[in-house]
Amino acid sequence: MMRLGLQLYTLREALANDLDGTLASIAGMGVAHVELAGTYGFPASEFRGRLDAHGLTTCGSHVSLPDLVDRLDSVVQEAQVLGVSTLVLPWIGEEAYQNGWDALGRSLTAIGHRLHAQGLAFAYHNHAFELAPANGETGLERLFATADPAVVKAELDLGWIQHAGQDPADWVRSLAGRVPLVHLKDFAAGTDPIDVPPGEGTVDWDSVLDACNESGVEFGIVEMDHPPGDAIASVRTSVAFFRNRGLI
Repeated sequence: MMRLGLQLYTLREALANDLDGTLASIAGMGVAHVELAGTYGFPASEFRGRLDAHGLTTCGSHVSLPDLVDRLDSVVQEAQVLGVSTLVLPWIGEEAYQNGWDALGRSLTAIGHRLHAQGLAFAYHNHAFELAPANGETGLERLFATADPAVVKAELDLGWIQHAGQDPADWVRSLAGRVPLVHLKDFAAGTDPIDVPPGEGTVDWDSVLDACNESGVEFGIVEMDHPPGDAIASVRTSVAFFRNRGLI
């Protein structure tokens, strides 16, 4: 059964204003696993101590492409201190794939091999732009076809896949065994990507969760880029939604 986590970026403002109080709120929801996106100015060792104090463990960490390219040794050291086992590239600019998605796949493979040698897994997180069709294939298809599946995994953002007009359950199944993490995101119907609590948007969660469990996904991670209303209340609603569907 897939386990439930939270991407801390969702609560970035609350964490910046009250780190311990916000971590306590997360733990109070019964969430035990968090995905990192920075340490809010704290050294890695101190941030790890704060997580430990609230009984929270990491299920991944988002790291920028420049950091992976220019300061990979430091990134590895920080990950080891934080107890992170999977590093995720969360976003790229157009310059990263201007020479084609195959070239990007090869460059990410090189990064993946370096991380693998240090005992770390590596994954790529999508948005919608990678799913634009070109010559009969999407950029995301070319990326995963070219990158070495042994060292470049997928963190599929299910909401962005749905927003791009594709079926997130099909994507999960197409990469079965290569998707350790998914983002449990939902958007309201319409052309603009407006975050809503899961179950209030367009994703067919029964179908998607079945696909995740069939395909060996380890963590389903709640994430909202712009939570509606009170961010902590939105997270609490999201967590309850997935608890009711069997995530632990």
